[in-house]
Amino acid sequence: MHTTTTTTLDGLAAAVRTRLAGSPRWTLRTDPPGRAVVVATAAPVAATLVAAAIGDDPYADTVLGYAATRARERGAPLRAVHVWTGRAATVRARPDSPAQADLLLSAVVWRALPPDERERVEREILHDRIPVRALLALSRTVGLLVVAAGRTADALTGRTACPLAIVPPPPRRVRFGDIGPARRAGTGRRWR
Repeated sequence: MHTTTTTTLDGLAAAVRTRLAGSPRWTLRTDPPGRAVVVATAAPVAATLVAAAIGDDPYADTVLGYAATRARERGAPLRAVHVWTGRAATVRARPDSPAQADLLLSAVVWRALPPDERERVEREILHDRIPVRALLALSRTVGLLVVAAGRTADALTGRTACPLAIVPPPPRRVRFGDIGPARRAGTGRRWR
């Protein structure tokens, strides 16, 4: 009996393929060595810069690491970009000022890249209440836009002017202490 295991990358590719609904304008390929799904148009893109859209989430390092690999392969400059919405902090610790957004970018660059690459990374903070709108505008000036899988990637799929690389979340290791109390399915009540 032959069994096929669906990976996160396979699942992401299937979701993107469904989103594009067989449009001949877009091509889709998976990039297993770099762990991303790349959506591209047939139209040539003149720009070479690789932009990594950095959010305040646990996948920022993965997104920047993938973008850095693609920039190295292309001999292109790398830019870390954060879209600051200007909204105040909510439950999560989002940057609520441009200075905090800059600190977020610096921290991700410091964690994700080796020392010899950190200094060469451009940093940009875009201000727009709608991050997708800012990233669509950015896509007209870059050669590759790299984003984390999620709502923003879904909204960008099939709409960017440049190729879009969607990076799935890294596999999560579950340790014994991470599981928390067992709950009855669908009830929200703990098992006793």
